Amino acid sequence: MSAEGSAFAQVLDRIGRNVLEQLRDIPEGVLNRPVAIPEANTLFALATHLVGAAEFWVLALAGGRHIARDRDAEFRASGTYEELEVRYVRWMAEIREVLPAIDVAAWDRIVEPPLQFRSSVGEDTMTVRDCVAHAVEHSALHLGQIQLTRSLLTQPPPELPH
Repeated sequence: MSAEGSAFAQVLDRIGRNVLEQLRDIPEGVLNRPVAIPEANTLFALATHLVGAAEFWVLALAGGRHIARDRDAEFRASGTYEELEVRYVRWMAEIREVLPAIDVAAWDRIVEPPLQFRSSVGEDTMTVRDCVAHAVEHSALHLGQIQLTRSLLTQPPPELPH
């Protein structure tokens, strides 16, 4: 059992639980409502992209599992909180299984991300550790976007001084 893998799994699990907490009480209409900001995404699309990317970087690239992914579709996704919850619970269980099982030496194994994903990390090759660290960084970034988007969609605008 890898202490490094357990630590990474704990961080990703915490991010996943935070996403679910942010979205738990959001009505379906708000969950799928576009934000009037260029290039912004719905809460559902952000959450779908976060978990899709994390499944890819952790379970596929680091863990060697086959993950079918359509990145472009993640940004068009819509649905319910319950659908997200099922996917997140499954993903969190899988990372708690896969990451601690990575052998200490395997963290330095070289992985080649597919061409379409190399621009997001700026590297042609990465180690397993790099892939998992990227998943943490990327997931935390999108958790922050979910928090901000939730505020934009659910909080009344502030009163401006006259």
